[in-house]
Amino acid sequence: MSIPTSRSPRSSLYLGLTFLLLLGGGSGLAWLLARAGVRAPLRIVIIAPKVEADGGLDASESRAISSLIQDHLEHLGGFAVTNLDELPADPTPFLGQARALLIQPRSRRQGDQLVLSYRFAWGRQLVKAGESPWAVHSAGDLPPDLAFKVFLKTFPEPIRTASRVPSGKLVPKEPSLFWDLMRAGAWRFQNQHLQEGIALTEQVTRQEPDCASAWILLGNLRYREMLNNPATFRQEQADTEALLLRGLALAPFHPRGTFLLSLLKSDNGNQREALDLLLRTRRRQPHNPTLLTGVAYAARGAGLLPLARRAMDIRDALAFSRLQPQAVDLTCLYTGEIKKFEISLQEQPGHLRSASGVLPFYRGYLALVRGDHSLAQKEFQAAVNQSRGYPNILRLSEIFVLILDGRKDEAWTKLREYEQERIGMREPDGEFTIRLAEAYALMGDRASAMEMASRAFARGFGCTAWYERSPMLESLRGLPKWNALMQHAKERQTLMEDQFPIGLLEDN
Repeated sequence: MSIPTSRSPRSSLYLGLTFLLLLGGGSGLAWLLARAGVRAPLRIVIIAPKVEADGGLDASESRAISSLIQDHLEHLGGFAVTNLDELPADPTPFLGQARALLIQPRSRRQGDQLVLSYRFAWGRQLVKAGESPWAVHSAGDLPPDLAFKVFLKTFPEPIRTASRVPSGKLVPKEPSLFWDLMRAGAWRFQNQHLQEGIALTEQVTRQEPDCASAWILLGNLRYREMLNNPATFRQEQADTEALLLRGLALAPFHPRGTFLLSLLKSDNGNQREALDLLLRTRRRQPHNPTLLTGVAYAARGAGLLPLARRAMDIRDALAFSRLQPQAVDLTCLYTGEIKKFEISLQEQPGHLRSASGVLPFYRGYLALVRGDHSLAQKEFQAAVNQSRGYPNILRLSEIFVLILDGRKDEAWTKLREYEQERIGMREPDGEFTIRLAEAYALMGDRASAMEMASRAFARGFGCTAWYERSPMLESLRGLPKWNALMQHAKERQTLMEDQFPIGLLEDN
């Protein structure tokens, strides 16, 4: 007698997949996936636009428009987006990729109107040697909000937004405000114009308070201002968080807004809230690489290195990481994957990391870890020479240069002055604070180094692996205060591991 069974469509699919894999049936597997509606995520590469002489835009404004295009494709389309400065000479990573789409915007300004054209090519078409796979979508001059609506409607891959996420307004309705927003977005990379960018964006939020992009950009600019300020008051941090929350209330699950808010929370030592926020958004945006960068950042600060590494692996499978690193992957330094960390430090012309001093600083830091003091001094000096760099990075680089030059008294004085500026201000970023501890330890001041290591832990940096592995902190190990600190760090890390098991990423 047969026993009736009930099987869900998903379990039937899994049984079918297992059967076909056992038979080695590749074509059958593709057929079954298509029949079940299972499709690989669309991976989009946005290539930096070429600036047209008569286009009415400079390079930074064109990039700002490309960033807004990315926001539309991520937030409304749920696509995995990677940015490249130029089309690579070797197209191998795209060859035969059916779910890869290359797009290069060609934006022009006509008065207050926007011409939003682009060329595009599918990865599967790049296998046709000798043929030009590019197709061009031309557009006329339109009010910017209408130009973006036409862009979405005519996009090569259908964008079905209704069932995905609530879609708050991303483009100001008033054309002049759109151009103000793009100018402010361009100034995000220019310290000398940062205050002007903030003022312009505030004006947009006053005149069109229902524009989510304006609130998120304002939060972005304020966050950048905080990074430029070595001692940030608690109220400024709360105000920046409120701006991002305002934008996310208008456009829930907006990837860029979520990522920025998670960075702010992580820098304030609240990795638990950051991870909750990121994982909740990832359930609605499962293919977004930036959210996974946020997970890796928050997880490494909490000492959850397996979770951070898994997030990086999933992200790199979604993005074309072989062509351009997605982040400075300190996680790999903490896990001992030195070569992978080194690869993430390659120059990226036009990217904020290349202009901020971050890359030469961490190349110097890596040389310091390896014991190559000559190279470390050279790279730290290169960071100091970055006129547009983050003040925190520039000042600490200068201190390391003095230490490596043997001018330890001068270095100690500058480090003490810098530390005093941060005391009482609830300085953010415990991960950066551990660098101050390492600087003190290099100078032989174990008492100050121990104090700064304790402060780094209090500010949320709980990566016990790096406390135990950093060669700069070797002189502290074995001290009673150090042993007590490590016990507290391991206890907190265990609690976080219980709350955020690695399987949470697989469930999304």
